[in-house]
Amino acid sequence: MSRLVTQFSKLPPVIICIIGTISGAIGVTSFSPFHFWPGYFVSLVVFSLLVITSPTAKTSFWRGSSVALGFFGAGVSWVYVSIAEYGQVGTVIAALITLAFVLVLCVFWALSAWASWHLIHHFSQLPASVWITLALLIGEFARSTLFTGFPWLLPGYAIENTWLFELLPIGGIWLTSAVVVLTSSAIACVLSNKPAQLSLISVLFIIWGSAAYLAYFPVSWIQQTGTLKTTLIQGNVKQDEKWLPQTARESLAYYQQTTIEHLDSELVVWPETAITYAYSQMKPYFSSFSKELADTNTTLITGIPDVSPDKKDYYNAIWATGDGFGLYYKRRLVPFGEYIPFSEYIGPILDVFGMPMSSFKSGDENQPVLQVGEWGVAPFICYEIVYAEQVRSMVRDSDFLITISNDGWFGTSFGPWQHLQIAKFRAKEAGRYVIRATNTGITAFINEKGEVVAQAPQFERTTLTADAKAFSGVTPYVYWGYWPTLLLLLLCVAFSYLNGLVKKRTP
Repeated sequence: MSRLVTQFSKLPPVIICIIGTISGAIGVTSFSPFHFWPGYFVSLVVFSLLVITSPTAKTSFWRGSSVALGFFGAGVSWVYVSIAEYGQVGTVIAALITLAFVLVLCVFWALSAWASWHLIHHFSQLPASVWITLALLIGEFARSTLFTGFPWLLPGYAIENTWLFELLPIGGIWLTSAVVVLTSSAIACVLSNKPAQLSLISVLFIIWGSAAYLAYFPVSWIQQTGTLKTTLIQGNVKQDEKWLPQTARESLAYYQQTTIEHLDSELVVWPETAITYAYSQMKPYFSSFSKELADTNTTLITGIPDVSPDKKDYYNAIWATGDGFGLYYKRRLVPFGEYIPFSEYIGPILDVFGMPMSSFKSGDENQPVLQVGEWGVAPFICYEIVYAEQVRSMVRDSDFLITISNDGWFGTSFGPWQHLQIAKFRAKEAGRYVIRATNTGITAFINEKGEVVAQAPQFERTTLTADAKAFSGVTPYVYWGYWPTLLLLLLCVAFSYLNGLVKKRTP
């Protein structure tokens, strides 16, 4: 195998980059809706091999870029759908914008490959697998945080159908991501005849073994405290018609009438911007409807836009009324969708999604949860559910998690399926039910184990009713956050370094 790897590294650069791109695209099959978990390991093993066998840092940079191009080019191709269908810029411009977005994502992997090569060749006390893991995780963390970040398709999401899924309540998405990258890079070291170090491999066996134990002998850190009969209404309003006055009136009438038919539910949820009128307009208009809801002990939660008194600032909001209360402004906005980084320099792109979608303002960092009767519900609007730390910060005050979305932007692509998968990870990490209401799908109830217990079909006007279970208590991840991941990485560095010292002293 090592000879095969050596011969592979001698191939023409173009061929190597093509292989890298293909291997990157294979990695997308690990994510929803495909769920072929070994696919992502193929991508990372090839990525690691290309770094290890690169003769220079520059070569490593371009080889890493090729894997990233295949992975992100295939993985976030659904972005093109929203730009081409609703951006009013034409297919060519839409393709160029999508390509530019993919290339920005590729930079993080390319820089990780470049940094890995330098670390491997200048600090040989640690094995290549450790340096690759550290560099790539730092790159993924940067991708997840800069300009609000894009924490989509992180390594840890590839393992939903493996034992590692059971590690989520302990260390969250970053712990599973660390294990995935470390496992893949260690395999690459073995294949290329590089020292992988027995101590490091032993740590990986212990982690995988512990995850397997938890899969068969689960530990519960939370306690059920009640149930909440909930109805989700999926309006299936066409995205290009949603904001038209006639559609807005008909849509609002449908949502109200359907809600009246489900007043036996304690909670009714409408999707993101189900109401396209501003909150300041709707609050007085809804006064009698809110009273009717309160009289039947029913809370309505809906997405709604809001605007500042001076009409300059727009907010994407979620409102609870009836037997509940609260107004939450979206904190994490979608880059190039709801706000434009450096908009003063790239102003023309402001019209890609149409106003006001490109000029939303973010809400305050410290906002209370919504109240639904006696229950606290942590709200997340669309893209916010991908931020594990934001979810974690609100779990202690909540009995449920609720996320509303409008994935109609992405048509029949696999973007909505990836979005649903991410919500399942948040449920598992937090130990809470996730109530997910969307405009066109995928509307679903996800239990505290990260399993979908009820799901509505896509692209149908329908309702979905189920009992959502309330939980109290916190998982280790909610309590400790990043610390289990940092501890794992610290142990790997320490064991590898000590193992290297022992080998040097051994005659």
